[in-house]
Parts: sequence; structure tokens; C-alpha cells
Amino acid sequence: MMSVHSDSGTGQRPTAVMLMLVLAMLPLSALAGIKCWTNAEGVRECGNVVPPEYAQQGHEERSKRGFTTDVTNKAKTVEEVETERRAREAAEASAAKQAAEAKKQAEIDHVLLATFASEDDINMAREGQLANVDSQIKITREHIKKLDESLDGMIATAAEQEKRGHEVSADLRKGIEETRRQIEDESTFIKNRLEEGEKIKAKFEADLARFRELRAAR
Repeated sequence: MMSVHSDSGTGQRPTAVMLMLVLAMLPLSALAGIKCWTNAEGVRECGNVVPPEYAQQGHEERSKRGFTTDVTNKAKTVEEVETERRAREAAEASAAKQAAEAKKQAEIDHVLLATFASEDDINMAREGQLANVDSQIKITREHIKKLDESLDGMIATAAEQEKRGHEVSADLRKGIEETRRQIEDESTFIKNRLEEGEKIKAKFEADLARFRELRAAR
């Protein structure tokens, strides 16, 4: 195998011009498909065949005139291959997620346009749902008011029994506890309905904005 060595000492790296001069001195037949690589000592070498021990390190192939015609990159390590695999899988997963989201949005848009013919329809539907929530809250508050009155009566009765030196009956104590629990449950119900009302407003606000976008795009 014909090879050409170049000095790798500090401050004495071969320049492209020097390499060209060396190659120019060789017979044209020897320069056909000449390959250049870097050995273990960092020395730049050229020859017809890359030694097996440097085959995985990458090399350049030069023409008869010494110009680079092809570059073989360094073989990837196991870690590099694994990193590229993970990156490729992540990109594929991201693309699949975006496609699924786009499909879901298209289905939602189809339902929106099929359900409402105008902005007025959306506003009427929103007001209808909010009115239903308000009605539930109103009824529950009235029930709580009656429970409060009942609780006040039972507490007054218990106080009167204690005032007379009698022990508060078990039924009365149980009634007080159950009434307080009912009031607490009803209060939680009202809280949940108020939150539901806010969600309804937010949903219809988003639907209205999207409806306008879709109509404008037509």
C-alpha cells in the first residue's frame, strides 16, 4: 500500500498546500482514488487503502489532482446511534400527537358548526344552561333557609331542656347533627353549581371565538 505521512508535531501541522505538493509529486496512477486518514498519533496519512484499524475513523478520498471528491464520516458509536434513535422516536411521537390533536379539533369544529347556525344560537344555548344552574342554586338556597330555621328551633329546644336540668334527648341531638350535615351538603352543592356556571361561560366564550374563526375562514 502506498502511503504518505505528514508531521504532527506542535505548530507543524501540514497545510493543504503542502499536501497538494506531496500529492502532485506522485505518479498519476498512484493518485487515482487516493484516501487520506489520521492515524493514532494524529498524523495525517494518505494511501490507496485505509488500514483496517482506521477504517471506522472516517477518511477523505482525493482525485488525481489532489482535490477532495468524497468524505466518509467517522462511524457512529453505540451511544450516538441510540441518541439518534430516541430523537427519531420522540419526533415521530410528537408528530403523531399533533396529528391526533388536529383530528380531534376537526371533529369538534364539525360538531360546533353542525349544532349552531349563528352566534345568536350560541348565546341562547349559553343563557339556557346558565339559567338552569341559577335555578338549581335558588332552590337549594331556599332549602338551606328552611334547614336553618329548623336547626334554630332544635337548638332552642335543646337549650330549654338543659335550662330545666334535663338531658338533651338522643333524637334531638341526632336531628341537630343531621340538619347541620344537610346544610353543609347543600352549601357544597351550591359551590359546585357556581363553579359549573363559570365553566359554562368559559366554554361558550371559547366556542363563540372558534365559531367566528371558522365562519371567517369560509
